Amino acid sequence: MTRDTRQMSPADRLERLLELGGGACAWCGFDLSKPQARPTRDHIVPKIKGGPTRLENEVASCGSCNAKRGHDSPSQFIESSRRDRGLEPNAALVADQLDSLDAAIQREGGMRKIRDYVTREAKRVRALAED
Repeated sequence: MTRDTRQMSPADRLERLLELGGGACAWCGFDLSKPQARPTRDHIVPKIKGGPTRLENEVASCGSCNAKRGHDSPSQFIESSRRDRGLEPNAALVADQLDSLDAAIQREGGMRKIRDYVTREAKRVRALAED
């Protein structure tokens, strides 16, 4: 991508996230192109936990999943979605985004508050993707 993703507008980021996720909610697989869909950008590392608002820390999500997830970690929400809702989240996509965020942290520095969290969650989510 030629443009710095930190400079993308929210609408452009959502469009890119929809492309990355094949137009589906990362958490439930709902087709976000349907007329009744409410596509949103969900922060993988929640903002309240120090997650930045940037492409590498977001996935496309339906409004319902975004609200249900709240501040749960990605691995917790994947596990509870499988167990309680009978859904199969796109764990591979979430893991890829966490890996991209981890790479951005390594490259750019900063984000000390979330470094360990991102590394730990990337490993957990990658393991869930392989289940």
